[in-house]
This record gives sequence, C-alpha cells and structure tokens, in this order.
Amino acid sequence: MGRGHAGYTLWQRARASFLGFDLPVRPATAAVPRTPAAVPRQPTGEKSRNQRPDVRAAVGWFELPVLLSSGGALTAAGGDAVVLEATAPDGRIAFLVRSSGTDEVSYSLELVLRGGAPGALPLMCLIRYARPDGRLRDLLVPVVQGPVGPGASYVRLPDFRIGTSWTASLSVPVGLESDWDAEMVTASIGAALNETTREAWRRVREHVGDGLRGVIDGALR
Repeated sequence: MGRGHAGYTLWQRARASFLGFDLPVRPATAAVPRTPAAVPRQPTGEKSRNQRPDVRAAVGWFELPVLLSSGGALTAAGGDAVVLEATAPDGRIAFLVRSSGTDEVSYSLELVLRGGAPGALPLMCLIRYARPDGRLRDLLVPVVQGPVGPGASYVRLPDFRIGTSWTASLSVPVGLESDWDAEMVTASIGAALNETTREAWRRVREHVGDGLRGVIDGALR
C-alpha cells in the first residue's frame, strides 16, 4: 500500500516515517464550491412596499444619512442651498443634496466623481428612497469624468422630504451586461437638471446593448 499523505498533519506523517509504517490512504474530500456574494437584483420601477428601503444585507448598497432640516449654510448658483453631504464607502462618489424654494421646498441631488480618469467608462449609481406614501422610487444617475475638473451629475429628487429614508448603490462601470428597467431609465433621464447630466446619458448609450440604447435615445429626444 502506498503511503497516504492527504488528510494527515505534518507531525503525523513525520511520526509514521520514523516508526516505519504506512499511513492508510484516505479518500479525497470533494471541494466545497464557493458561492458568490449576493448582489441586489435590478429593480423594476417603483415598488409597492410600505416600508423603508432596507438593503443592508445586499452587497454594494449603503444607507445615506437622513435629512433632518431644510436649512443649509452653503449656497450654490441659482439660490440652491446644500442641506446634506455624504460620501460613498469607497470614497468614489460624493452626494450633495440641495434645497430650493421657500413655500414649497424641492430637493435635488448632485453626484460628484472623485479621482476619475478622463475617457474612462461611465459609472452608474442607483438611488432608492421612500416616497411619502411609502412606495419606493428608484433613480439611475450616471457620472462621467470630464476633461477638466471632477465629473458631476445633477438630478431632481421628486417626492423627497425631510426624514426620508434612502439608500444608494456603489457606482459600477456601464457595459453591455447593464440591464435596467426601461421605465426607470426614462424616469431617470427625465430627472436630469442640466445638459451635463444628459450628456452623461449619451456617453452611457455608447456602452450598452441595442435595447437600452433605443430607450435612452427616446428619453433624450
């Protein structure tokens, strides 16, 4: 019988060799396959869930701080006030919530890309928050690094309020495997507040499949 090595410690093999006897061959143990970490499924538009968006168990998602006040110390062009700032856990994207108006306050969101390289693939971030009626709203926000300065996109946040629970996905590069709900893409493009954000969507269309390309073209018209 040949000497068995699999399944024995180094000390057991050395002791058997010193005493001059063979270790019985143990049957090989099948390797346990590794299961890839769970990832969140692509949402399909607005969900009917009377609960706060809970994605703590999903890989690549994180909670954003809750807005507690509509007042802000920083003022942007056009009279917008920055009322909330946060950064993604990987440090890649900064989130700036702005408020405008006095009687009826509305909110918007600027995503700023940090450390991006010009010419790199567009990045996509999914924002999810609860509306006043408890249903969830999803917004896709692309960010593209410009030739000068940090890349940034600017979108409105319909139905966003003080105390709204919201979450975001880590930004991921856009590619042919990207697959988003057509209704959500259309609504997200409609939320764009400037031409820079619309141009980011044009960059996105260059890297996705024909189906999504058609949806983006229709929404950009």
